[in-house]
Amino acid sequence: MPQPGTNYVGIGAVVLVSLTLMGLPQPRQEAIAASLRSSALATGQWAFSRVIRFATGEERARHLLTRNVQLSLENMRLREAEEENDRLRRALDFRSRNQFGQIIPAEVIGRDPDLLFDVLVINAGEDLGLKQDWPVVTTDGLVGHVVEVGQRSSVVQLVFGVRVSAVVQGGRAHGMVSAVDGNRFQLSYVDASSRIEEGDRIVTSGLGGRYQKGLTLGTVTQVTQLEEDPLFQEVFLESDVDFWGLEEVFVLSPPEVVAGAPIP
Repeated sequence: MPQPGTNYVGIGAVVLVSLTLMGLPQPRQEAIAASLRSSALATGQWAFSRVIRFATGEERARHLLTRNVQLSLENMRLREAEEENDRLRRALDFRSRNQFGQIIPAEVIGRDPDLLFDVLVINAGEDLGLKQDWPVVTTDGLVGHVVEVGQRSSVVQLVFGVRVSAVVQGGRAHGMVSAVDGNRFQLSYVDASSRIEEGDRIVTSGLGGRYQKGLTLGTVTQVTQLEEDPLFQEVFLESDVDFWGLEEVFVLSPPEVVAGAPIP
C-alpha cells in the first residue's frame, strides 16, 4: 500500500510542473507537454514489450519441452517396434529350421503369484490342439513343458522345477540338468573322462520322452574336476532364455503329430 508521503510528493511534482508550464510562453508549454507525453508513451511501450518478450520466451520454452517429450515417446515407440520386428524375424527363422514338430505360437498371459518363477499361463489350449508334456520354447532355448491344458489357455511348468537329461552338442558328454539360481543351471553326473569345455552348447538328449533331442538348454560357463569325487566333473551352464521377460513362446508337438499339418 503506498505511503501517504509518496502521494504528497507526487502531487507536489505535478503542481510544480504545472506552475512551471504556466510561466512559459504557449508554444514552449505545448512542446514540453508533447515531450512528456512521448516519454510516458515510450516507457509504457518498453514495459509492455518486456512483458511480451517474457511471455513469448516462456511459451517457447514450454513448446520446446513439449516437443522433446513427443520425440522421446516416438523414440520409445520405434525402439519397441524394432524389438518386436527382431523377435518376429527370429521366430520366422526358428520356424524355417524347425525339425521338432508342429510349432504353435502363444503369448504369456499370466504367472502364478505363489510360484512366480516356476509356472506361467499361455493363451493356447485345446482350441489349438495342445497336449500335456508338450515342450515350450523360445528362439533362445527350452522354457519348460505344458502341465495343464484348458479350452483356450494352458499352464506351463518352467524348466526350473524339473531335471532334464542333456548332452553336449556334437559331443558324447551327458548328464542331468537342474536349476541353480537365476539363469544358471548345473549339469550333474558328467563322467570325469568326458571332454567338455566352456562355451560348449548343452541340449536335451531326448531320453525320458518329454523333450525331443536337440532343444537348447544353455552354454557351459564353468567346468571343475571334483577332488572329493574324481569320477565326475562339476559343470555349470547359463541359459539364454529371458525367463523373467517372456512375452511370446512356442509349443512344440511331437514330430509324429506334424506330418504336414498346417501351422496355426
